[in-house]
Amino acid sequence: MSVDGVGLRVVGVELIFIDGSRESCVFAGAEAGRYVYRCASATLSIYVDGGLVGIDVDSVKLLNSMFFAELVLDLGVVGRVLALTLHPEAGSIYSPAFRYYNPLAVDREPTAPKPDDNPIYPPRFEAIDHGTFVSRFPCWTYPVVTSVESIPSYTIFTLARAGDSYIAILALSNGDATAYIGSGSRVRLFIGRERYTVGRSWILSIGVSSDPYRAVEKCTEGAARIGILKLRIDKKLPKFVNRFGWCSWNALLTEDLSHENVVRIVKGLLDRGVPIRWIIIDDGWQNEVRKGVEWFIRVLRDLSANERFPKGLNGLVDEVRNLGIDHVGLWHTINIHWGGFEEAVSRRLGVEGYRFPRADSYVPPPQIEKAIEFYSRFYRWVRDNGFSIVKVDNQWSIHALYWGGYTVGEASRNIQIALQVGASINGLEILNCMSMAPEDYSNYFLSNAMRVSMDYIPFWKGDAKLHTLFSIYNSLLFSHIAYPDYDMWISYDPYAKIHAVARVFSGGPIYITDRHPEKTDVELIRKLVLDNGETVAVSEPGLPTRDTLFRDPYNEPVLLKVASRVGDTYALALFNVNREGIEISEDVTLDILPYKLEGERYAYYMVFSGRKGVIGRGDRVAVSLRELETEIVVIAPVEEGKAVIGLKEYILPPYPIEIGRYGSKVYVKSKASGTLVYLLGGEFKEMAVEKDQIAIL
Repeated sequence: MSVDGVGLRVVGVELIFIDGSRESCVFAGAEAGRYVYRCASATLSIYVDGGLVGIDVDSVKLLNSMFFAELVLDLGVVGRVLALTLHPEAGSIYSPAFRYYNPLAVDREPTAPKPDDNPIYPPRFEAIDHGTFVSRFPCWTYPVVTSVESIPSYTIFTLARAGDSYIAILALSNGDATAYIGSGSRVRLFIGRERYTVGRSWILSIGVSSDPYRAVEKCTEGAARIGILKLRIDKKLPKFVNRFGWCSWNALLTEDLSHENVVRIVKGLLDRGVPIRWIIIDDGWQNEVRKGVEWFIRVLRDLSANERFPKGLNGLVDEVRNLGIDHVGLWHTINIHWGGFEEAVSRRLGVEGYRFPRADSYVPPPQIEKAIEFYSRFYRWVRDNGFSIVKVDNQWSIHALYWGGYTVGEASRNIQIALQVGASINGLEILNCMSMAPEDYSNYFLSNAMRVSMDYIPFWKGDAKLHTLFSIYNSLLFSHIAYPDYDMWISYDPYAKIHAVARVFSGGPIYITDRHPEKTDVELIRKLVLDNGETVAVSEPGLPTRDTLFRDPYNEPVLLKVASRVGDTYALALFNVNREGIEISEDVTLDILPYKLEGERYAYYMVFSGRKGVIGRGDRVAVSLRELETEIVVIAPVEEGKAVIGLKEYILPPYPIEIGRYGSKVYVKSKASGTLVYLLGGEFKEMAVEKDQIAIL
């Protein structure tokens, strides 16, 4: 069979039944894009539509309620593979770091020993059973450069070469099933309920192209064609994405979150000239009850804030709005709280909950009509308290919440539809979190901003390296689905500069989580934000460069690079995230950019070192960075001997300017006052400009 023009060989098909028995299926014929495989007890059909692969099953024996089928595929992939995996072992290094550094950020004693600044990554990926997988909160994907034979289980995306082509494979949740990719391109299919039949379920979207970026783009386009998913470019920009924000999480955690502390910090930041325009009230506002010893068995007791908010949530919202904040967001989980909610909550909303025995609580109902009613009423309450943003956490859990009662495809689709519809009709924007699982990203038809990495950990050198690495490689895929959120960060973190540069290239929201406004690095923030709170950022989410797609900058002596553009000007960020901390020198060329360049000559300008020059298509520019150093290279086309770099006071000089050309003249309008850097007559020059001034070159 052929998938998107490339031969696909089905090496094996196996069905798994409720009693644990397995049967291998053999090919029984094909007709009009349907390939039939039969075993003693069942028939599995494979469907191919362009780059899409789907299945259905008809069985006389009950299928396993977890993994009911395995397919082994061969697309002729050779060499290195970039895999994004949900395997939770990749995040194991973070547990002690959370318990050491998060308390330090809120002026408390650590509850764990200091973790290694140079942790081993990637780990050894062992086979794990599904119960273990679910118990370890598999919500983040981690990039791994490996071989086909060593793809970790629970991988959701791969990019590899096959001959002269690149092949991108995306696992989907659709119909009844969710797919995962594993070693040897083995695809395992999860259903979540005992069934005799599995309806048509599109399990993979495959993109093939001579260009790796186009291959990734095609696999996401295919996913959008058969499901409810809409791609980022087809959805509206969330109102908070291009404004500077603040979140309470690392500033206050749960114990210190209060009306008084939020107002103190917000006022302190504004008084120091930090133009925050939106904030998020994160976890810790709830009137809750604990139903177990585990931290996550926290259940919402009532639809109200706790005693640390004496004026209620709306009182806090009113006060920060009066200070000048435009939008206020409220955190909650997809099941309203980590362990769900008490019956009193659903009674107050006047809707029905769904029983969740593990926490002796309730969660939103998975039936579509009831789910829409539930979220619509819950979000009406959120809106009536003055909020205009919701941060929705713990979204991966819809994989497990309805296990046994509904198929995973049906439950996740219904919950995600209801959540997005409920938020939309109440005028709320969504920031998605803990949602890098197929059940979530396959169903984002309105949501258009999502976290693309494990949590930021303050003050940890290991996180500065790995968080940057994870975010950039994950964005190769997820930037097509939503605006990538690289998470909050503290401006007085010793590694704040590298965090700031990465977020400027994210194309998503930029927001801090400072606890002490008096420590806030105002000078750094002024390089990132205009006076009106508008963030200085790239025009579209940055992508890892061509030369790094199949490299490992953490373990190999190569610089991590991400590229994007601002209008017609290109921008390249380089980071030294090497685990051993060695200095790395490289020659940078234009052909590593993820774009097809039109011009022959370009002016380049290095933001931090001030180096500048002119390069052609075949020229090289030497860059050398020590451990955790970063550099930004602005690359502007030279036309008729002129090129405009931008305002050198900003971390991304081209952002605060608008360029127009007419005849031999170049007109530059500035959004801010500063020093304009440009090339004219073969020389780099500088000119002082004022806000809204038009300079003529």
